[in-house]
Amino acid sequence: MTVLIAGVLGAACVYLVMFNELDESELVTITPLWFFPIVFGLYGFVSQRLLRRISAGHARTLSQAARMSIEVAGYWALPALFPFLVLRWRSSLLVSLAAAVFWAVLLWFFFAAVFPTL
Repeated sequence: MTVLIAGVLGAACVYLVMFNELDESELVTITPLWFFPIVFGLYGFVSQRLLRRISAGHARTLSQAARMSIEVAGYWALPALFPFLVLRWRSSLLVSLAAAVFWAVLLWFFFAAVFPTL
């Protein structure tokens, strides 16, 4: 949760306080500094919720807990829960880290391939 709050505060600082002082390339350069903590914090928050389901005895694995959450929340929750369905690791920290790295690669691809053509 701390990482999530730090990422949100970083984004708020960049876009509410320093926005006029930075040019476009500087904004792109510092985006990972707030984006990665937000994504990692969100996945950490989700994994805590899934671990609570496991400790309550409702599920045995992160994957089962994620499936139960999708049944309750609906398919709109699939992007947030997808790494927990695919990666069969027992550590929610590793799953959260892998998911954050995946989104970081997508962000890099966007800035390298799509953003320059806009």
